[in-house]
Amino acid sequence: MATTTSAKAPTAAPGRGRRPRPLTGWSNPTGLLFTAPAVVFFGVFIAYPVLRTFWLSLTTSDGFGGSSFAGLHNYGVMLTDPIFRKAAVVTLVYTVVTTVLQTALALLLALIVHAGPRRSAVVYRTLLFLPAAVSLTVTGLLWRIGLTPVFGVFNRALEAVGLGALQHEWLGDTATVLPTVIVVSLWQSTGLFMLIFYAALGNVDPAISESARVDGAGPFREAWSITVPMLRPVVEVVVMLNVLNGLKVFDLNFVMANGGPLHASESLSSYTYLLTFGSSTGGVPSFAYGSAISVVVFLVAGLATVLLYRFRKGEQ
Repeated sequence: MATTTSAKAPTAAPGRGRRPRPLTGWSNPTGLLFTAPAVVFFGVFIAYPVLRTFWLSLTTSDGFGGSSFAGLHNYGVMLTDPIFRKAAVVTLVYTVVTTVLQTALALLLALIVHAGPRRSAVVYRTLLFLPAAVSLTVTGLLWRIGLTPVFGVFNRALEAVGLGALQHEWLGDTATVLPTVIVVSLWQSTGLFMLIFYAALGNVDPAISESARVDGAGPFREAWSITVPMLRPVVEVVVMLNVLNGLKVFDLNFVMANGGPLHASESLSSYTYLLTFGSSTGGVPSFAYGSAISVVVFLVAGLATVLLYRFRKGEQ
């Protein structure tokens, strides 16, 4: 009689066949080692200064020693400070005007250059980008020299073409100093944003534009109804960059006009500098009040970034 035997299935060795657990987070010492420099840099140069500034805004510190806790006193002073209100208005006007004009002008120039011959596009891109390659401080100094009332190139050029009646002290008049700074900002920064738009235009499918032209769309209709809507994500990024640059404007208005005359070109950043180093308080620094204004600028910039991001995410 045959005997039937059943073979037992081999038992898998413990741990065999299991995927190794990935070393992530705190369990990966190599990853921690590589991220440590970035964490230290962030803590020392970003997190600590922000927290320190916030703490100083709650004190009476002058930057040289003793200070006491003052609570929200410095923030209350802002409500009655006429220079702060004026600087806030100047910053708001500068931000809105430069954002609208730089975005629109950069997009228009990008469309014009992109529609032209490819050989000439290289020349135009270079010429338009050159001002952006110069630092804001150097740009401000050059324009300040060129706009001097007597020896300035601009007033002499007006006289040479028979428009001497239009000569003006552009940086010495409260009515013209801020528009002049805005014009210089347009001259300096538009080329950079033009390049961003020009690069984005290279990703637009030419077949779509060709179909529009076949259907009888003119250049304006093609740009407005097809090209610009396809560039909407890039437009939103450029707007965000312009808003942030406007809220922290300091270089041009400070170098060209030192915030004057009569604080007509004073931004929140330049006013903070003057307060912190005592230039507007009779030589007595006010670290606490300057820190409070810095906190306000930081919070406004952060709020603007969040709102723009949420708007962009909602549209998507």
